Amino acid sequence: MPRLPHSNSDVARGVQFVPSVQLSAHPIERATAPRVFRRLGSFRVVAECHGVNACRGGYFYCATLGEAGRLAVVIGDACGHGAEGAHLISRLLPDMLRLAAPGGGPGRLLATFNRRVAAQMPVDRFVTMTAVEIDPRTGAVTIANAGHVPVLVRRASGKVELIGRSTGPALGLLDHCMYPEERHALYPGDVLVFMTDGVLEAIESDLVAMPTLRQVVAHAPAGSRAVQDAILEHLRTRGAMNDRTDDRTLVSVELLEQEVTRLAS
Repeated sequence: MPRLPHSNSDVARGVQFVPSVQLSAHPIERATAPRVFRRLGSFRVVAECHGVNACRGGYFYCATLGEAGRLAVVIGDACGHGAEGAHLISRLLPDMLRLAAPGGGPGRLLATFNRRVAAQMPVDRFVTMTAVEIDPRTGAVTIANAGHVPVLVRRASGKVELIGRSTGPALGLLDHCMYPEERHALYPGDVLVFMTDGVLEAIESDLVAMPTLRQVVAHAPAGSRAVQDAILEHLRTRGAMNDRTDDRTLVSVELLEQEVTRLAS
């Protein structure tokens, strides 16, 4: 089983092509703990995976806390199901983990990782990926997206927005590609929701406007855990949790008010 490198920093990393969730150096077996829940500085991170490929799919997520409390979040999915997707990602994961740290910028991360994917993957394979960096002192969110599902923002007021639509092609399709960055603002109590296409396609017929998913998130109680619970409950009511044809990966990140107040003081 692949192991993530040990780190003394406050790091949460989830890797979903092995039958466990890796959190720092400590594996949490999916059979007993399918949800990863961590407080990272100014943020609360909730992550979990469900579905046929939950133990061996070619998808991954990573949340890393860096200097000045900044958080970098990455979520990705390889073209190729089950063991094939897992094999593709396992070849590239060490590079991704080294690159996915606050300070480098999401656009630069995607451009650099794209070159790795193009050089190492077969020509008929690619990786979709979203990278985000958040500065809790200012609430600034910087995001770049390589053909992945957009990110939902659930404001503390209940308003829901879509950010980070594709700013460039999926990784590996072109040898060299630039990924422009979008900039947005996050406020105390706001929640960012990242997902793989298994979640989106199980809920939505309109994959662009995403009206049903936005409504589910808007009506959820406040907080990253509650928002994620609302999405999963909707999947259950639709019978999607029994669908074993695709994975469903969710990562929710909440900016906590008390930490922002402390940092600003």
